[in-house]
Amino acid sequence: MSDTLSTFEFFQKFPNEKAARTFFETRRWGDTPVCGHCGSIYVSECKDHKPMAYRCKSCRKHFSVRTGTVLSESRLPLQKWLLAIYMLTSARKGIPSIQMARELGVTQKTAWFLAQRIRETWLNDQGNNDMGDHTQVDETYIGGKEANKHASKKLHAGRGTVGKTAVVGIRDQHNQVRAMPAKNTGGALLRSFVAKNAPEGATVVTDMHKG
Repeated sequence: MSDTLSTFEFFQKFPNEKAARTFFETRRWGDTPVCGHCGSIYVSECKDHKPMAYRCKSCRKHFSVRTGTVLSESRLPLQKWLLAIYMLTSARKGIPSIQMARELGVTQKTAWFLAQRIRETWLNDQGNNDMGDHTQVDETYIGGKEANKHASKKLHAGRGTVGKTAVVGIRDQHNQVRAMPAKNTGGALLRSFVAKNAPEGATVVTDMHKG
């Protein structure tokens, strides 16, 4: 998504909550909603989506695209979840929670929670099938600026990546992403990451980073 959309284009494509919900539903279910409780496809859509968007005819429970996913851990609008994902995947040098909070119109605690849950989801996806025959690999650093930290938290060791966590990620042609924290961004670690996540013979696209 971040390769093709600017921020302006993002809001054109996802102008409201309905557009964001439709995006998540399509990515999760395709054309047929599936009960998040029992897995049944025999469901009905609820009027005005209350108390939830769907009701399962098999187990008789209500559910939505959030049910059984990390999205259920917060009642934050799906549009803001999607914007948070967009910011995390498009910010090449990482994005501090203070900035994310300002962009989303939420507290720093909420922004930090969103970022943590999204990254955990990426890490959990590493056990899935291979990434296909065309992959993109990049590295970034996540964490706040030294200048924004309390005096007792500053490392006084310079600027740039000081105090930040390196994260290396890989994305396939379907925009599926896997990421992991890294001790460094040296060539040996990056090559090992690619070898574990990209199928043999895949085309790997990177930037000009030496590692």
